[in-house]
Amino acid sequence: MAGLVSRIRGLLSGEAVVDAGLPLERIPFAVVDTELTGLDEKRDSVVSVGAVKMSGTRIELGRTFYQLVSPRADFKRESVVVHGITPDDVAQKPPLDAVAADLLAFCGDRVLAGHFLALDLGFLGRECPSIRAADWRRRAVDTMRLHQWLASQRHAGDFSPQGEELNLDAVARRRGIRPAGAHNALADAFTTAQLLQRLLRALPDHGVRTLGDLLRVGRP
Repeated sequence: MAGLVSRIRGLLSGEAVVDAGLPLERIPFAVVDTELTGLDEKRDSVVSVGAVKMSGTRIELGRTFYQLVSPRADFKRESVVVHGITPDDVAQKPPLDAVAADLLAFCGDRVLAGHFLALDLGFLGRECPSIRAADWRRRAVDTMRLHQWLASQRHAGDFSPQGEELNLDAVARRRGIRPAGAHNALADAFTTAQLLQRLLRALPDHGVRTLGDLLRVGRP
């Protein structure tokens, strides 16, 4: 495992990962989502990972990643109801560690994006040392944070998120997106990519024009 971690660190350090002056329209993104056995970071586990590539506001159709994984934790009935993945579905699937190299290679040195991304990064990093070593948080943006920041700008700072639903489905619909296949990691990554499209188009009107600006207002 130490060798794998070292190899991936070398791969990721081979180029300048973050160019703060990069214009929004040129930023390469990997939009990531996970499904879980539950939301307890100490007890629950990842059951699937999905990712979609974007270049600026353009979704790179066909360049996707999806993998069911065998979780460390037992399934909870309520989580099965949400995502529809059962123990039988993953009985013969590899653990997250075994697919991490493929996921890291897919994402490369792209900027990570997701909705409530801290939750996904927390589970992925806790369960997989090679993903934790990649230190995705330093080049990651959260569409929920971007949505909240834009709302605060429209309300001249007088904005309270109290009472507003901030889950992916609610925010996407508020931005004119009709989510399909909710709680499938790949479908949710695609919905998040569409949401990121809308946000990136709105941000320049509020002075956010570069990757450095984006990280400043959208870190998980």
